[in-house]
Amino acid sequence: MAIALHDGWYSTGTGAGRSNRALITAVADALAPDVRLILLPVRLDPSSPEYDAAGHHRLRERIAPAPHQVIDLDNGTQGRERFGGLDAFRHLTHHAARVLDEVMTSHRRGLLLAIDQPFAGLGPLLTPRPGWRLMYLPRSSADHHDDHHRAAWERDGITGWVRTGAQLGAISDHMRTLLISKGAPATRILAVPGGLTELDRTPLSAAPALPSDVAGEAGFLLSMGRATPYKGFTDLLDALALLATRQVAVPPLLLAAVTDNGEPNTYQHHLRERAAALPLPVSLWTRYDPTLPGLLYHPRLRAVIVPSRTEPLGRIPLEAHAAGAAPVVATTAGGLAETVTDQITGYTAPPANPAALADAIHRALTAPPDTVERLRAAGAALVAARDYTRCITGVLAHLAPWASGAAAANP
Repeated sequence: MAIALHDGWYSTGTGAGRSNRALITAVADALAPDVRLILLPVRLDPSSPEYDAAGHHRLRERIAPAPHQVIDLDNGTQGRERFGGLDAFRHLTHHAARVLDEVMTSHRRGLLLAIDQPFAGLGPLLTPRPGWRLMYLPRSSADHHDDHHRAAWERDGITGWVRTGAQLGAISDHMRTLLISKGAPATRILAVPGGLTELDRTPLSAAPALPSDVAGEAGFLLSMGRATPYKGFTDLLDALALLATRQVAVPPLLLAAVTDNGEPNTYQHHLRERAAALPLPVSLWTRYDPTLPGLLYHPRLRAVIVPSRTEPLGRIPLEAHAAGAAPVVATTAGGLAETVTDQITGYTAPPANPAALADAIHRALTAPPDTVERLRAAGAALVAARDYTRCITGVLAHLAPWASGAAAANP
């Protein structure tokens, strides 16, 4: 069982990284003792700001009982970046193809799971081998990053994966539709819906301390994600400004728009300026902290807001549901529409619409306690129904029933 991934082994600074970590543990638990797990991560040097030593150590300990080996892949950044640009993707896929040629030659039977955008172009470079099954599982697309140059490379790559006979995995209905739009036959797409494992649903032992300006009795709002414009944080600040003009009492906002880098980027500087103009306290965090999801368990959390303009899945609402954080307010962008349903598991608004987002936040803040409890219960039920371990064992049952007796018994 070979898993190629760019995030989740040496780092977990993205939702994709946390999902990959969950996938690795689910696979390690499901594999039969005589099946070897081969991890093919993009190499990160310990000196890289993206390297998460503690998270890497925990994951290594977690899967230690499963027979496995790690073969580092090189993306040409000297171990500084797990993602990089298109040149890094091309470098990575050529190195991965050479490594996989040796792996597939050495093992008469296997399953390759290549995860996310950096491996989109790997398919055309692979030579199909008898006894091997292939799957490409993208967690996002160049379309989500508005990268038209990379989109053409991605489309050609998906065509190449199809030519090899590979399956394509869809983490949401939104991603399924996107894959079809890029030329993937619907019959070759397998549903691999994003979800949480038992480990994901376990409360973190630590969480960051709240800044003094959001730690008052009024509670706080929380919004977090990568510091990129498509996450819609400016729409959130505009929505809060609208609520202020309507004389709506709004708690302070903790805005964790983060990167792995030490210095704030241009977008974070822009957010800081916009936040400073608001008539309510906003604490902006710019540096990623692996304990950030622990804030979802904070007793003074009033609402979780996900204002994305585009989103392939929507993992933060699932993490919020698992933590019992309610209400959750989200846009209906992409996969978010599948994890937050208006007045059932939270409150929703169309993407890139600050006025509608303001209305949804207002509804969340004025919801009576019994309504909040109903939303919380529905969110917990959704998380239970989207158990990721059960999903991954089902994928193994479909693609490689020889790999695990447990998987074969639970298609």
